[in-house]
Amino acid sequence: MNKIVPVKLTHTINPGWSWLRVCCFSLIGLCVSWGLRAQVADCSSLLTTRVTSITVCTEKAVDQLQVLTTAITPDEIEFVRFDSLQTNPYKGKGGVSVGHVVPLNGKATLRNVNFPPNWDITDRLYYVYARLKFKSANSTCTPFALIRVFIRANPTASLVVKEATCYNAESQNDGQVSITGFDPTDRYEMAINGTFVEHSNPIPTNGVLVGTGSRTGRPTVYTVRVTNSLGCTTDRYITMINARCDCLPMRCVPIVISKTRRGR
Repeated sequence: MNKIVPVKLTHTINPGWSWLRVCCFSLIGLCVSWGLRAQVADCSSLLTTRVTSITVCTEKAVDQLQVLTTAITPDEIEFVRFDSLQTNPYKGKGGVSVGHVVPLNGKATLRNVNFPPNWDITDRLYYVYARLKFKSANSTCTPFALIRVFIRANPTASLVVKEATCYNAESQNDGQVSITGFDPTDRYEMAINGTFVEHSNPIPTNGVLVGTGSRTGRPTVYTVRVTNSLGCTTDRYITMINARCDCLPMRCVPIVISKTRRGR
């Protein structure tokens, strides 16, 4: 009786093919890696400098907006202002471009930037984003840098005049020019012959700037410049009439006219 002996079939892999497969997979991995690295390398970076916030007086231009970047020519960096924070300034609505520049030596610097005037009594805050002017083909490449710009309002102080009093047709030396609505840190300067001497003084607690005015018969115009802690200024004008005390107001004397009928 013949004995059946099981035969074990084996498949021998050619060492050459194995090496080729390994090489192919390795090459594919390198290609993917290089592709990812190329995308990252093609995406320029944007970083803020040590100056991340700027404060200027209203109607004064910001000297410069500057960020650090790896972008080079012909890429351009655009600065866009928003009224609120943005998670992605490329998709944000309501942004207003304030200018764009070509980077130089790793920096993008936009100079003499104007912002809307601020007539409120508090600072106006704008969020300025530096971003690539032309979007990258890589949808994930959306670098940006944020600079906060505060527009400080000018001082809101006002002047009040109090004419000197009269006593027995003589002027008393109690005419006053006072300032109201000022901040405790504000300073003032009064023009001399219409010219400021660029020397300011603290505003008195009671606000009285002139306290010994008299009625000279000639009007006097007072010009006062108020400066806040940032150096923002506002000029105020007021006139003291100074009418003489011996020039009494004209009186209207009543006149009665009657018609008498004469008989014949």
